Amino acid sequence: MTKMAKALINGLQIQYETAGSGPDLIMVHGLAANLAFWFLQVVPHLSKAFRVTVFDLRGHGGTDMPASDYTTAHMASDLIGLMDHLKIPRAHLVGHSFGGAVALHSAALHPERFETLTLADCRVHALQPIPSGKDGPFWRARRKKLQDRGIPVADDTPKVVYTMLEELVGPVPRPGTDQGLAIAFGSWNPNSRTARKWLRLRTTTTFQKDVLSISGLDRALIQKVETPTLLIFGENSRCLKTCLRLEKLLPRHETVILPGVGHFFPVEVPGRFAQLLIEFIEKDPRSTLQPMEAWAGDRDANPNAH
Repeated sequence: MTKMAKALINGLQIQYETAGSGPDLIMVHGLAANLAFWFLQVVPHLSKAFRVTVFDLRGHGGTDMPASDYTTAHMASDLIGLMDHLKIPRAHLVGHSFGGAVALHSAALHPERFETLTLADCRVHALQPIPSGKDGPFWRARRKKLQDRGIPVADDTPKVVYTMLEELVGPVPRPGTDQGLAIAFGSWNPNSRTARKWLRLRTTTTFQKDVLSISGLDRALIQKVETPTLLIFGENSRCLKTCLRLEKLLPRHETVILPGVGHFFPVEVPGRFAQLLIEFIEKDPRSTLQPMEAWAGDRDANPNAH
């Protein structure tokens, strides 16, 4: 049973959806996505073991679009506000891409609210800055590669979006795995409602500046995160520098590098991703999660997942 609803948090109507029952697990999507990134592919696996909550970040999906305040600190405040609204005292937390930075910032500021933390191919600007916009040849070369693949890229495209676009037109997905990408990122049709909202977010708010802000999520703050953390990254990801630097900073972490996949592996191999998450949470001595041998038969058809 699922429930789609909205909650008034920090003056914004935030859209969220819940599914399943059990320990609470909250999932945070990345830029230009929405809660469907998780809900259509990953949540069906995880709702067997958890009460899963997914939501649209401010400016995304069905959540309101304020004129300003799009830093990871602001979005962490939204997350805590949603937990309070849903009366969730503690939860397991998962974030992908920019959502991973939001999740990390949330755990750093509110360690008492989270049992475990999973960072799926996230990029943290304090650890892996985006090259300067003054580096013209670098960005022109990347833009040309995208244009050669049939993806129009305007001169004012936010630098943070380049990695996302490059992943979308990367290697052809293995048979049986392209549907997840099509569902999650069909919004890149320039005529779609979601694409128009993304354009409005970029051009009418402080979003482009805010998402590049460190906003307090620096090395010193990250070092204080003692929540058990799973770092899970794709072998072909452009965010591996963040992974390597997080390994040096986080006192309690475990790392998994998934072979043969890139940035969007949660929707390429959702069963494998869910299995790794379940196994990690089961190791937590405080976990109330029941063992699920059924996961052994629930993997994706991925010859590299073993």
